[in-house]
Amino acid sequence: MAFTSLYSLCGAGFALLQLLAPATALPVARSTSSSTLVALQFANVLEQLESTFYAQALQKFNQSDFTAAGFASAQIPVQQFQAIFKDESTHASTLQSAITALGGQTIQNCTFNVASLLTDVPTMVASARLVENVGVSAYLGALTLINDTVLSTAAATIMTVEARHQTILNLLAGATAIPQAFDVALNPSEILALTGGLISGCSLGIPANVPLKLNSTGPIQAGTKLSFTSAALNGTIPAEQLSCQFLAGGLSAAISQPLSNCSVPANITGSMLVFVTNSSQPLANNIRDAATGTIVAGPTMLFVDNQQDALALAARPGLNSTVVNNGTTNATTSFAAPTTVTLTPVTVSSSAVVTSTVLSTTAPTTATNSWTAVTRTISPSEASGILASVVSPTGSG
Repeated sequence: MAFTSLYSLCGAGFALLQLLAPATALPVARSTSSSTLVALQFANVLEQLESTFYAQALQKFNQSDFTAAGFASAQIPVQQFQAIFKDESTHASTLQSAITALGGQTIQNCTFNVASLLTDVPTMVASARLVENVGVSAYLGALTLINDTVLSTAAATIMTVEARHQTILNLLAGATAIPQAFDVALNPSEILALTGGLISGCSLGIPANVPLKLNSTGPIQAGTKLSFTSAALNGTIPAEQLSCQFLAGGLSAAISQPLSNCSVPANITGSMLVFVTNSSQPLANNIRDAATGTIVAGPTMLFVDNQQDALALAARPGLNSTVVNNGTTNATTSFAAPTTVTLTPVTVSSSAVVTSTVLSTTAPTTATNSWTAVTRTISPSEASGILASVVSPTGSG
């Protein structure tokens, strides 16, 4: 049987099939548990989702769309999106072959609802960034389910490529390439709280956490007070018993706050995951020890972009090239990155809003720059199913 090696995705050229087949030489029962197949099947569906997203994006947008979105050259993002699409397609086909070689079946008949993520290039880039950050967390979590060292190492070679995608998308979004020294692992139920609304028509066999919607559409910075909506926040649990918990790379445990007084923690750059729990005990930042039974809803993901890499500015200098002074819009040179980008779901309309708050400056005429805060709504339909916007919330916290 022809088989593309998982290792070959990182250029190692190692024929994984030789270690998995023929089946008579290495019986599935001895090498593979049901949790391993579940992990591979789930990863395959996520790779199909990503492949569909990038294929439709590359088909829809032309060079002028990318330059209008502020890129110095359309070739910069197009080249990267083409490379990422090729990777994701290879990941999907390779995982499918691995599942078959292990005696399993891939999950069939899934439909991937990504059209609302492709309303324009800014929407697409912000959505791709979220998808790749979620993808890294998904693979980190999946590694805990794979009991075969060959397969776990092979899956890790995919994860490292997903992390490279994550870095590129952070830059194309005009932010920080590597905002944190660590990433956060999520289990499949938590991943589905983020992505489940994009997938329909098939059964994944995995229960999803109740989705969580961030109500705020304004600037997300340290100290910003947050409120949420979720079907789980329906009054069954008294509000005073609920907590919001923030997880980010490098934290040993979540930062826990009363839900009624939930605000963005200080000194964190990049992505944060937010849960609502029925306990104030901080969630451990590892899948083995996290008290997942206390999770009422979430996670949802938000980004705090309080830094911008010079490389991001060089690639997309026009991202912040408009400032407003006394009601007059002037085209200027960009000097600062978005301080916040957050993707949040709304209700059953399957849409979402991304707001980018930027600090921009006019071309300096003196030694002191004049800074003006500008809030720009990128799209009224941002990242719908990614954060499970298809769920109709019935309460708020």
